[in-house]
Amino acid sequence: MSASSEAHQFADEAAERTVILPKHLHARPAGQVAQAAARHPDTTIDLAAGNRHANARSVLAVMGLGAVTGSEVQITAMGPGAAAVADEICRILARPETDG
Repeated sequence: MSASSEAHQFADEAAERTVILPKHLHARPAGQVAQAAARHPDTTIDLAAGNRHANARSVLAVMGLGAVTGSEVQITAMGPGAAAVADEICRILARPETDG
């Protein structure tokens, strides 16, 4: 496989995950989500809750989802490392409040 074929394969990588929030989505987990997204600059990462959507790189946008305990949040990632970053964000959002 050539380097350009391999790069194209990773660019086409996509992942979707859904998590039910065990707690409200406030500043700390929103910041952790934004930090995780920032570590993957070539991957597009979006969150959706209800009819609201957010770029995962923006703490304010993530908080603006207004997701509360019991809300379903969908994570969609496109690009290199999509599955890994989607899994990481899913773990962040699924973590109970008592975990640090």
